[in-house]
Amino acid sequence: PRKARRGRRALLSLHPLAFLASPSSAAPPLAHMGCCADLFRCSSLSLLLISALFYTLLGAGIVTLGVLALTLPWAKIIVPDWYAGVTIGVGALILFVALFGYLAFCRKKNKCSISIYMLFCLLLCCTTVASTVVLFRYSDALHLAKESKFVNVTDWQREASESLKEGVEEIWEECGASVYNSDSVTYTDEFQVDADTPPYELRCTNSDFDDVAESINDQCLEAAFNDENFDEDNTDFLECYTSSSWWAPEARSSTLGKLNTPKGVFCACYEEFADFVDAYFFVGKWVSFGFAVFFGLTFLGCCYLCCCSKPAAPARTSQQEYAQQPYAQHGQQPPPQQKGATILRP
Repeated sequence: PRKARRGRRALLSLHPLAFLASPSSAAPPLAHMGCCADLFRCSSLSLLLISALFYTLLGAGIVTLGVLALTLPWAKIIVPDWYAGVTIGVGALILFVALFGYLAFCRKKNKCSISIYMLFCLLLCCTTVASTVVLFRYSDALHLAKESKFVNVTDWQREASESLKEGVEEIWEECGASVYNSDSVTYTDEFQVDADTPPYELRCTNSDFDDVAESINDQCLEAAFNDENFDEDNTDFLECYTSSSWWAPEARSSTLGKLNTPKGVFCACYEEFADFVDAYFFVGKWVSFGFAVFFGLTFLGCCYLCCCSKPAAPARTSQQEYAQQPYAQHGQQPPPQQKGATILRP
């Protein structure tokens, strides 16, 4: 009788509707949840690898810039040696962190590498968010300062204007600049010339800055104070030059004398200087915004890999697949097998 009951159960289990009476099939597995987990894991690993490659390129590029700053003659004039050394150190640090990214990608069970890399991504994300905010503020402030002709600037406008001032003064000093009139005469303290005869030309005693002088002459200085717009150009120039809210002017009576100062050249070409710097701000602020988004996504991916992702299940053996075939045909779950037990097909 006991064998007969077992036989009847076996026959009933082979019925096409037997899965309706099976308690093990009351809650079918959610396969789509596994697909989503695999998608999140694959996306996180992709971001991890891409960011590690990006850090490698970034670190190598920064190290290269630091080495060039120590070797190129014109770069050694502008960039201090300590700044170039710090640049090389930062590049080396980024390369070192990129190594943890590769370790985290290759050894997915190593939580230590993922954690260190995750913290670095969080630091970079916060840094790029802060730099993005500052760049947007500086760009807006520079635009407002240009509209006011750099007269009576305050707050953020003053900060943006002073960064321009430092750059112009440094270029003027390193260039050894002088401005000449159409008669090839310049202004000196010993020989003060009042013959304001445009056009004017900027010349450098340092040949490394000849391209800078040529660019300033072509874009604004040779066209400044021309006959057609002399009154307008001269009025804007004097208004900018005499304003002492952020840059004190030097006492010069003639236009040529004023142009032979850093502020004089700046006020003659303030629109071109502002547009040149703002073009870099425009690119920099959106690139910084993109980096902030990328680093944020990479940080979230590392968090998922470290805290939520589970290692992939081991592959089934051919014996297990063979034993589960009759259960799968009728929507049933196979009975649990004890470790080391022989799997028999029903």
